[in-house]
Amino acid sequence: MKNRLISLFLAAIATVFAAVIIFAMTEVRYSKIENHIANSARIITENNAKTAFLGYFHWDSMYEALESGDADFVIYNLEDLLKNNSLIEGVVVVYRNEEFVSAGESFQTLRDHTIGASAFYEIIPSGEDLLATMRVTDSAGLESLKDSYAILKLNLDEILRLLTTEDYRLSSVEGTSVFEGISLSIIRKWSPANYATVSLVFLMSLSFTMIVQRLEGKRSIASKNNEMLLLLNHIPTLIWYFKDSETFGIVNKSFAEFFGMRPEDIEGRKIREIFSGEDLSTSIETNKLVFAGKEEHIYEQDTRNSKGELRTLIVTKTPEIDENGNIKSVVCSACDVTDERKALRRIELIQFGLDNANDEAFWIAPDGSILYANSAACKSLGYSREEITAMKVNDLDKSLEADDRKSSWERLKSNGKDNFEAYHLRKDGSTFPVEINRNYFKYDGREYEFTFARDISDRLKSFEILERDKFRIERLHEAALNLERCSELQSVYDLVIEAAKEILEFDICFICVREEENLVIKASSNLNPRDPLEMSIDKGIVGRTYREKKSYVIDDIQEFPGALRTNDIYRAGLSVPVGDVGVFQAMSVKKAIFGEQELRLAELLMSHAREAIVRIETEKRMNYMSLHDKLTDLYNRLYFEEELKRLEGSRFYPISIVSADIDGLKLINDTMGHSRGDQILIELSQILRSCFRKTDVVARFGGDEFAIILIKTDEEITEKIALRVRKIVEKFNMNNSGPPLSVSMGIATSNGPEQELVETLKQADDLMYRDKLYRSSSVRSQMVNTLLVTLAEKDQISGGHAKRLQKLCLELGRRARLSTRQLSDLALFAQVHDLGKVGIPDSILFKPGPLTADEWRIMKLHPEKGYRIAISSPDLSSVADLILKHHERWDGRGYPLGISGEDIPIECRILSIVDAFDAMTNDRPYSRAISKEEAVEEIVNCSGTQFDPKLVQMFKSIVSNELV
Repeated sequence: MKNRLISLFLAAIATVFAAVIIFAMTEVRYSKIENHIANSARIITENNAKTAFLGYFHWDSMYEALESGDADFVIYNLEDLLKNNSLIEGVVVVYRNEEFVSAGESFQTLRDHTIGASAFYEIIPSGEDLLATMRVTDSAGLESLKDSYAILKLNLDEILRLLTTEDYRLSSVEGTSVFEGISLSIIRKWSPANYATVSLVFLMSLSFTMIVQRLEGKRSIASKNNEMLLLLNHIPTLIWYFKDSETFGIVNKSFAEFFGMRPEDIEGRKIREIFSGEDLSTSIETNKLVFAGKEEHIYEQDTRNSKGELRTLIVTKTPEIDENGNIKSVVCSACDVTDERKALRRIELIQFGLDNANDEAFWIAPDGSILYANSAACKSLGYSREEITAMKVNDLDKSLEADDRKSSWERLKSNGKDNFEAYHLRKDGSTFPVEINRNYFKYDGREYEFTFARDISDRLKSFEILERDKFRIERLHEAALNLERCSELQSVYDLVIEAAKEILEFDICFICVREEENLVIKASSNLNPRDPLEMSIDKGIVGRTYREKKSYVIDDIQEFPGALRTNDIYRAGLSVPVGDVGVFQAMSVKKAIFGEQELRLAELLMSHAREAIVRIETEKRMNYMSLHDKLTDLYNRLYFEEELKRLEGSRFYPISIVSADIDGLKLINDTMGHSRGDQILIELSQILRSCFRKTDVVARFGGDEFAIILIKTDEEITEKIALRVRKIVEKFNMNNSGPPLSVSMGIATSNGPEQELVETLKQADDLMYRDKLYRSSSVRSQMVNTLLVTLAEKDQISGGHAKRLQKLCLELGRRARLSTRQLSDLALFAQVHDLGKVGIPDSILFKPGPLTADEWRIMKLHPEKGYRIAISSPDLSSVADLILKHHERWDGRGYPLGISGEDIPIECRILSIVDAFDAMTNDRPYSRAISKEEAVEEIVNCSGTQFDPKLVQMFKSIVSNELV
């Protein structure tokens, strides 16, 4: 009963302890949650207030609306604020201490509230509400309206519901403070799992204590039985006695088992019945000596046991003498020392091994005296064995462990063994590190210390190298992470140098980057004034590393081929390319200190540096491209429109806008190709950039449209700038051949916020289009004339070709009875039919061999190009249709329309015959001239397929008459 009460008591204590722990853990958990939610709620509330302030009340437009009394504008923005932020329930704007407008839920506002001079907003609890007050300022935050502010009612419950699903309570005194006057308290709850845990602890504790009590009782009984059995049957010593010199008395179990018998088989029997041979004679003889001398007799006897093993026994026979001096019995005991003798032999073998071991070995007395030292110790320390054994431990080991011998010995004796590192002192005064392994033991009643000492110089050196490598790898990894966070190139360069200092050993290092034809040092360590800051990419080790994109490990720079040798103090060098960006180089005044490991570390660092550089440059390039036109490098439409929004209502009025458009760009693209059109766009962008200020926003607004924003610039000054643009364009046209550059421009100015900049841009566009209408006719004519000159320069209408065509075409036209107007068009058509070839590359026009399929496809575009040129010119529009169809064939296999027969205008049918005749009878890049007879014969052969049969007969007659 007592044991059960004890079990219940212990179980109850364990249960109470578990409950206290669970309660404490629950309280800690809820406290952490409470603090986290309070902090998060405060941050969200402050961020909402700050966002509302920056988005709606730190704004020129709101400032001006309040000042001008524009309630509609203010209400519109307040409703927009509530719509976009569900955590704000209501808002009131106070102007000059009077409520101006409000939106959302109504609430009790603050009266005569003043915001601190250093703050733009404050969060203030008011009763059950949480209010945020904020000033109304301009966008720069320099001006604010006196006695005017906005009050927001913040929904703290909504914020808390976003952060937790736990039940909570808000009060002014209890819990964790969210804001001054408002505290949060999470309601503590015990879950079913907590109760189940407490119950389980009680049951387990009760069961455990009852089991332990039962096992302890059984163990006590078993222990007593074992002690009795140990005394009676498990004494290893053989014990027996003789009643007289030849009769056995009681024997113990060990004695009987040694001879393979039971005790009862021996007790009371004669020696001769048990022993035989030498065992018998030795036992009888020694018994006689004891009985005769009445003294203890000890001797050594070799005998075989029941297993046939020869064992060595130390036998002691002690006589029991009565009061009369007579021997009553002889008590005998025998110890089997066979194993001890074997152990001694093993010890002797061990001693031999110790004498010849590689590690130092010592036997040491408790006072620190060295009793033995092996050959390795003598060799390592430089002493003879006699010299060492005359010393104490602290003569060889100067550590604190050896100096305080008493404490050291007591600690070893208490622990049984220990190990530590120390330094041994050689005879010559030098020291070396050793690892000490000490063991305490007793032998023959005396205490000793047995110590091994191993030289760990190589291990420590390897460990130092390992630690250094570990440190380098960790620093390299840290540098890689830091490089990933860099946003500026100079930060990358500086970080590379700092990382190199930690992972490499050098006297000087630098990283250089290619700029034009030089490598310029961007960051360095210990740079010598004699060392250059710029190096040619064609010279020196740095230049070679950059050109070959190959790393170099140099043992001696002064002997390396091609080294610049600007400073003769440097010897070893390490040169590593940083991708295609630049080169990293480290140098030392020592020779050959850089190896493969340093090279790998440097290459890894440079690979991370290159990735960071490429990433930063890519980010900058993408950011630049997102705001700039790729072709002209001017700002793009997106940037222009964002600037227009930013400047709207700003303090930079008057703001002027120039709208510009290239005249005839489509004609140039259609006839001379988009590459020529792109060149025109680039040339105009360069002119605009040179004429306008750096503060002006010059943008390519569309395909051929440009727009410029000029801040603080009135219309008069803008007109002067536009005039300068026109003069530079005129000068450009005078100095350049090819299609003229013509620009239409419109200018509009906004003198204040009352005129929106979008409307100003529209006015500038309207004026630009009006200017374009005024200039369009003369521009087109000028362009067509320029194209005709270009055609002449390509030798398509020179050398008599046009005159020959005109003569034969008119003669054949008269034979075909064409009207006077048709003959006039035919003469003009013969001159300009190949106008579209101005848009065909010279490499195709003058190619001496056959055209490829792609080249032929390009060549077949010239009728359409010529048509577009002619239709745009009033002087050539009458022959535009003829130019389009002048490569059609009678059988319908021509181009570009594929029409046939009399659907082809007769002027085109005439020209095709005459042009083919002239091409065959005059040298061309792709063929030699043939005779007129051969040419007429070829035309006749193509009659009905390529040419009109009737016109062929007429043409044959004309040429035949000329020949006659």
